Amino acid sequence: MRGRLRLAAVSLTVLAAATSLQGCGPAPVRSGMPGSVRLAGLERWRLEGRVAVQTADDAWQASLSWDHDGRQDRLWISGPLNQGTVSIVLQDDLILVNEGSGNESISRDPEGLLKEKLGFSIPLPSLRYWVLGVAAPGDAGEEMEFYPDGRLKHFKQAEWSLDYERYRDWDQFTLPQKVSIQGRSLKLKLFADEWTVGNPPS
Repeated sequence: MRGRLRLAAVSLTVLAAATSLQGCGPAPVRSGMPGSVRLAGLERWRLEGRVAVQTADDAWQASLSWDHDGRQDRLWISGPLNQGTVSIVLQDDLILVNEGSGNESISRDPEGLLKEKLGFSIPLPSLRYWVLGVAAPGDAGEEMEFYPDGRLKHFKQAEWSLDYERYRDWDQFTLPQKVSIQGRSLKLKLFADEWTVGNPPS
């Protein structure tokens, strides 16, 4: 599966270059959390954990692996909807979803394709920041609340509400261990079992 995903990631990179998709430098991060700029600027990290999804029509849980490397994010969701492992590659606004058995889909509408394949949609470019405990670049976070030590406890952004229920120290970083996200008829819980900051293991 991961071999196929690596090939898919190469294809996605070539396609992005062919269509002249050029990424911009990171926008200023608008978060009051101490160290937020440092966290948002992390170029490489891996999250190993679990995700629980509840929509108006369904609910399921799955294992989650997420590699972030510069402008590219690669996710593996294992176990939902009896589909085995679904892999997702996101680069700029181009997304590739691999459901296995040669069933791949590419789109410039990430949220639309996620809705079609997984039954829910969420802004992955924003989620890439939210999982680190910072607001995404662009619209400022609203209703921000902080723990006494300055860690982000709650905020709203782009019609989404986020609650950081637990943090844990990983090497020199303090990163979220349990996050609840709600919006657009979706409830999402992320549980981080392990963070790797820097070059993820191959």
